[in-house]
Amino acid sequence: MPNDHSRDKRAPGANGAKPAPPRRGARRLFVVLLLLFTGAILATSLLANGQRNLRALLDRYNIDWLDDEVPPIPRGTRPLAGRQVPADAIIFPSRLLSDVELAATGAFGREFRIRGEELCAAFDAAGIRNDGWKPGQFDPKISECLSETVLADNEAAGGNASFFFTAKGTPGGEVASIRMKLMAPETEQGEAAHRLLVKALEQVIALTQWRDLAIAVSKAEVLEDFHSVRFGLSLRFAHEFSAMRNFNLVILPVSRTSAMTRSRAFFDSAGWLELPSVIARLPAFLLPHVVRTEPSSAMPPSP
Repeated sequence: MPNDHSRDKRAPGANGAKPAPPRRGARRLFVVLLLLFTGAILATSLLANGQRNLRALLDRYNIDWLDDEVPPIPRGTRPLAGRQVPADAIIFPSRLLSDVELAATGAFGREFRIRGEELCAAFDAAGIRNDGWKPGQFDPKISECLSETVLADNEAAGGNASFFFTAKGTPGGEVASIRMKLMAPETEQGEAAHRLLVKALEQVIALTQWRDLAIAVSKAEVLEDFHSVRFGLSLRFAHEFSAMRNFNLVILPVSRTSAMTRSRAFFDSAGWLELPSVIARLPAFLLPHVVRTEPSSAMPPSP
């Protein structure tokens, strides 16, 4: 009688035969399905976006399989063989193709966009005391604000230090120029006056947003001469020839080119012609219907 040990050594089949291998049909089916799925993915990728990927692939290998088809001729039409279509004449203005008239060109000009009242108030808030934007002492058509700070030297070693600031313009608040004068002896008072000038220049650049002139601050800090003309505006910081510790800073518009001169003359409202009143410009048939009224000084009673 066979024991358990001899039973384990027997083949798994009843008669000791090997199991049948898997059929080849299943493998073929798997390969076919894999190819179909792969082909579907490739076709979707190549034909998407108007066959853009397919055209790029064909262009890469210089294959002309997707030539643009010629659209069919619509019914009821025929090609214009030997016939000429009359062209419509297009007339361009003569100034469109003519050369630029240099005698009429202008240039970009830089002006003070901040009002005089705001400028003086900002300087006063920064510690540079002034009386505000007021009419000038000698010409009522010119308004200005002045600031003068004198720092006396008790020991009288190098003289008094001082800082003078003035901004001039129109009574309407338009700023035309800014001038500063510094007397800075090599004393503590001179250093204090020097700091006032640097602070005033920083205020001008911050209020006008002229960042390209920020280099003038670094030049003023070391008391080095500086001159710049940009967009028709001049900024000059220089010492006096008679006194090396006295300095002047001037900011004002200049017109060194004819284009800048024409631009400033065009925008100068003082040279404009006065327009007639609104009533004078009305047509004649509307004048009988115009009712002249006067503003009432009395306030209407409150309900």
